Formats: sequence, structure tokens, C-alpha cells
Amino acid sequence: MGFRQQLETIKKRDPAFKSPLEVFLYPSFWAAGFHAIGHWLYLRRRFFLARLVSQLSRSFTGIEIHPGATIGRGLFIDHGMGVVIGETCEIGDDVLIYQGATLGGTGKDVGKRHPTIGNNVMIGSGVKILGPFKVGDNSRIGAGSVVLREVPANSTVVGVPARVVNRNGKREVNSLDQIKFPDPLIMDLNRLRGQITELEKRISQLEGASKKRVERFLKPNKNERTAGMKIYNTMSRKKEDFVPLIDNSASMYVCGPTVYDFLHVGNARPLVIFDSVRRYLLHKGFKVNYVQNFTDIDDKIINRAKSSGATALEVADLYTMEAKKDIEGLNCLEPTSSPRVTEEMDEIVKMIQLLIDKGYAYESEGSVFYNTSRFDRYGRLSGKNLDELVAGARVEKNEDKKNDMDFVLWKPAKPGEPRWSSPWGEGRPGWHIECSVMAKKYLGETFDIHAGGEDLIFPHHENEIAQSEAANGKTFARYWMHVSFVNLNGMKMSKSLNNFLTLRDASEEYSYPVIRFFILSAHYRSPIDFSPSQLRSAQSGLERIKNCAGVLRYESENALSENLLEGESAIVYDASQFVKRFEMSMDDDFNTANAVAAIFDLVKYANANVSSNSSRKLAKSLLDTLSELCTVLGISLDEAAADDTSEIDELVRKRQEARKNKDYKTADAIRDELSKRGIALEDRADGVRWTYK
Repeated sequence: MGFRQQLETIKKRDPAFKSPLEVFLYPSFWAAGFHAIGHWLYLRRRFFLARLVSQLSRSFTGIEIHPGATIGRGLFIDHGMGVVIGETCEIGDDVLIYQGATLGGTGKDVGKRHPTIGNNVMIGSGVKILGPFKVGDNSRIGAGSVVLREVPANSTVVGVPARVVNRNGKREVNSLDQIKFPDPLIMDLNRLRGQITELEKRISQLEGASKKRVERFLKPNKNERTAGMKIYNTMSRKKEDFVPLIDNSASMYVCGPTVYDFLHVGNARPLVIFDSVRRYLLHKGFKVNYVQNFTDIDDKIINRAKSSGATALEVADLYTMEAKKDIEGLNCLEPTSSPRVTEEMDEIVKMIQLLIDKGYAYESEGSVFYNTSRFDRYGRLSGKNLDELVAGARVEKNEDKKNDMDFVLWKPAKPGEPRWSSPWGEGRPGWHIECSVMAKKYLGETFDIHAGGEDLIFPHHENEIAQSEAANGKTFARYWMHVSFVNLNGMKMSKSLNNFLTLRDASEEYSYPVIRFFILSAHYRSPIDFSPSQLRSAQSGLERIKNCAGVLRYESENALSENLLEGESAIVYDASQFVKRFEMSMDDDFNTANAVAAIFDLVKYANANVSSNSSRKLAKSLLDTLSELCTVLGISLDEAAADDTSEIDELVRKRQEARKNKDYKTADAIRDELSKRGIALEDRADGVRWTYK
């Protein structure tokens, strides 16, 4: 695509474009130019030079287009940071791509591995199109969608995984799980219908409302809130009604970290998500027994001890302490129990012996292995049978094992390694047995929810099921929840891949509350990309909520009227509807993304309806509602105790004095200085109020 074509494309796509010279300021222009050079080299089999040009382009523009990709005329990448286009990708004419989009593969295909994009296609921000299929002409892919199969021409698709919601101008579905991308006109009409319905309902309800009813909305009764919570169960691969083993009680086991290093940001996601699940269960009136272990003996811990000159116990103690600091920083509630593997050895040896006695395990040369061929339900969680697992797994060959898929329960200690006594000689347990033992000890043979990252589905959780159900003769866990990955640089965040950022380092740049809010802003079963732009967005959103809380807190203490004024009962009632929306979102497989959206809508509503003329009771009611919802998600609204506001207060005082003396130049200069510090001023009849922007 030549310069003139690029110029015409940018003029067509960007209404802010004014001068031909501006074309040189668009990353899309440079990315296309670099790609033309790289593609020319690629076609002449100068692969190294072609990839070098591609990587230079990525460094310069933030857009990575493989030189093997075929690009049509009129491609425009709008705000293109983070766009990735794979080697066998084919893109038609007049395609528009927004930031963070990936046109990639699944890792399972060979040859043609990446998608073919038709003409006049719009691909929204954060979209993942993964696989060797076609996206038809004139299609639109909604922001954040994950597309895993062919998209017909003239279609709109949204969601995770994406599905067609509009084809040839005809709506295909009536509702979406997470992301909507409807026709604007239809959207406006539906909104108008909804507003009319809501107004009719509100009028009817307010006509019969009494003071008692208003007071009930001021302090909602949790027993009156609807039940019907649903959880996506990995075992059944569908959402199921949550029915606990014991009424009004819930038991959870969450696989905790292996403590050989600082936690990375990927470790933070299950910590935050399952803490929020626990908080919501508490909010709904459940008594929750929450167990989260620490794996404090492992090959990685032993290797770290050898490299550092410390003992394995010293390494485990150090990083357990550091992990607890990070967990506290994320505002996670302290678990009911936090067992460590090294403190459970007697119980581990007993369960291994029980498995041997029942014929599910065997001893060989000081090692004990689980015989997977004896457990006919092996592979049920991962959805594969034993033959498929053998064919697809990278199995370490071991002459001591009877079957390739057998896994170790006890291993003999090597020289210099930590060791414990057992009937099979001195050694230490394998990885999987620990969780079976600790879950049984602290929760019982059967419990409600077992949770962890999706990388634990196989082999860890599959092996836990085999061990526990063989030993106990009962269902192990009734619901299995798994969190998707956090990606960094387009790849799963992982220490083994050397693609990670420690949580401690990230917290110093963005703060723990911002990281927690970032994690909550996406559904836990969808992958998320850890990037500066996403974190800045999370920081802005969190500050918006805290600012609203600050305003409500101020008005609840300083408003002139104490009791509800005329018309404020209706505002209190409307605020209760945001609680219902929040709970509906959390009841639907703990959809924190939609729950956060409900909080934002409450913030918008509060900002529009509370002022210095409102009553203290109204401000207090809305503040209590906002605080309640934020507490459920572990979002702290507390003003930082360490913040020294005396300097700000002094500047505000000096500005007031300058205004009193009609020194407006000085007053404006102070306002500008405060604005640079992120402080907003509101001049009111009763004085000046300042808040963080």
C-alpha cells in the first residue's frame, strides 16, 4: 500500500486528520510501511531480515505484523498499541483494527494457522481471533470478543467465546453474557422502552410506598434478597445452581502458591477472584470455611535453596512471609486455615498407605506411584480418556512405573535434600497428594468448591480427584472453578517461561488496590492482558469510585438538612436497584465485570443526585450502599491514613485569602497548582471542598 493510498485511508478513517504531514504521526502508517519491506524480504526467503524489520516495527509502533502476513489495501490500525497479526494471516481491503487486537493461532494447527479477514471488516479493541478460519466481508467484531470459529459475512459477533448476534441486519440472539454490540438505533429504542417501563413501575411503587418501606431500602434485609446462585463447573462444563452440602455453609479449597520466589501478577488473579467469591458468599449470609495452602516443599524450593546457600526450610519461610505481605496488600481476607505441606507429613503417609492397601498405588525402589489404570474415571475433569492423555502428554519415562500416566506419591530423597521417614524409606511427597490430604483434614472427604488456575486442571486437579475418591470412596469436590490466565507480552504469565512481573514490583508502580480492581474488571474465565494502558484505566476507574465516596462522605457529615427531603425517597429506592443488579451479576457465575459496571452506574447516579442541597440521610444511604458493594469485591474506600493533607489544606486556605483580597492571579495560580497534583476544587456557599480527580 503506497503513500497516497495510506494518506487516503487515514483521511477516510480519522475525522481529526487535518494535514498531509500528520500521516507521519500515525503508527498505522509506519507499521504498513515496515510490513511492506518485511513482506518483500519474506517472499525472497530472507527470513531473518524480514523478522528483524518486523521486530523493529513492533518496537517503534507497538504493532507486530508478521512479515509472512498478507495485507490488503486500506488497512487502518486505530490507536494500534498491542495489535498482533500472525504469519499466515490474510487481511482483505478496507479493514479497521483497534488497539490490543490479536489475529493469531491456537497452537494446535500447522500450515495455515491464522485467520483470513474479509473486506470491510471492523475488529474492536482487545479482540482475539484465533484459528485458521474466515471472517466474512462486512463483519463487525465487538470489543473484547474471543472468536474461535468462522464468522459469516455481514455479521456482528460479540462475547467470550464470540457468537453471532446480528446477521444481514437481523438480530440472532436476545441477550449476551458480557459484551453487547447492537445497532445504535435499536439500542436507543430499547433504552426508551425500558425507561418508559421503569417509570410506570416506579410511579406505581411510589404511590403505595410508606415510610417503613423507605427505611427498609435504607437498610436492606439480606434474607429478602434472591438466591439462585450459579457456578460454572469445570467438571460438567456448564453453569449449575449452587447447592451447598450444608445449608447456609460453604466450604472452599483454593490451591495456594509454591513459595520459592515472590508471587507474580498471574498468581494474584486466583487470590483476588476466590477471595471475592468468598466475600460474596459471606454477603449472602453463608458461613464460609476457606482453606488456602502453601506448598513449602518442592523441587523449585530445593533448587532455590541450593543456588542461594540457604536451606529449603529457610527459603520456604522467607517466601511464605513475602507471599502473605502481597496477599494482605491485595486486601484478601485471611483464610480460615493456611496449612503447609511440611506440617502434614503424618497424614500424607497415611493416605499413601491407604491407597496401597486398596490397590490404587504401588511401591517401586523406594518410590510410590498411583496406578491410573485402576481409576476408571481418570480424565473426567479434563474431558479426556486415558489413551488421549497418554498421547497428548509430555510424560517422563520411568522404568519403575507400570504405566506412562502413573504419577508419584512418594519419592526417595536425594543427597542433601529434605527428607521424612516413611514405610518406603526416607523421602518426600509428590506434588498432588498434599492437596488431597489437606482438603480432607480441614474440609472433610467431600466439600463444596475446589478452585485454582486453569493450568491446574490437568494434571494436578485430575490427580487429586483420583487420589481422594479412591482413598475415601466419595465424591471429592462438588464444584470446580478455574481462573483463566493473565497474559504479558501476548503470552501466559509464567516463571517457567521467564515471562512474568512480580506482584511486588507491579504494586510499587500501580499499587495493590489498582491491581485488584484491574483483576475484578474482567470475568474470571476470560484471559486478561496486563498492560500499562489497562492498569491506567483501572486506576482511573478506582479513583472515580473513591471520589464519589468522598463526596458522599462529606455531604453525609456537612449537608444542612438531616432527614430525607421531598423526592429523596425515590432516589433511595432507585439506589436499591443497583444492589439488585450487582447481586444478579455475582449470582451469574461471579461475574465481577458486570458487578463493577453496576457500581459505576451507582456512582454516576449518586453524582447526579447528591449535592450540597441534599439531606445527610440521603448521602449516608447512598454511601452505605456504595460501601456495601465495594466491600463485597474487596475494594477499599478508606481514605489513605498516611496521606498528609495539611499542605493541600494550607494551599486552599491561601487561595481563599487571595480571593478575599481580590488577588485573582494568585488564586488562579494556586488552583492550577492543585490541579496538577490531581486535586479538584468546588467553590460552594459553605466554603471550598476539594477532592481527588
